[in-house]
Amino acid sequence: MSTERVPLTQFNDLLWLMAQESGGAVNLRNPKSGARGLFQLLPSQYELNPDGVKSFGNAEEECRGGIRYILGRYHDAASARLAWKANQWI
Repeated sequence: MSTERVPLTQFNDLLWLMAQESGGAVNLRNPKSGARGLFQLLPSQYELNPDGVKSFGNAEEECRGGIRYILGRYHDAASARLAWKANQWI
């Protein structure tokens, strides 16, 4: 979180999102969508990882990619959590 300059106040929301997406399993793969990693990035988002596809299997780098996606799309983890719940994404 500190590397991506995310305040600790977002920790609980990020943890909740990660739990929903991967259950905390590093390099988890979804064969249907191609989503991968702790935050289940889609193939078009793999570039958000520090080392692209090579980052999978590295928990810290998977977190950084997920955080980059969340901040880019939702601006903060709380908003991402609200969107996840509103859409009932599973």
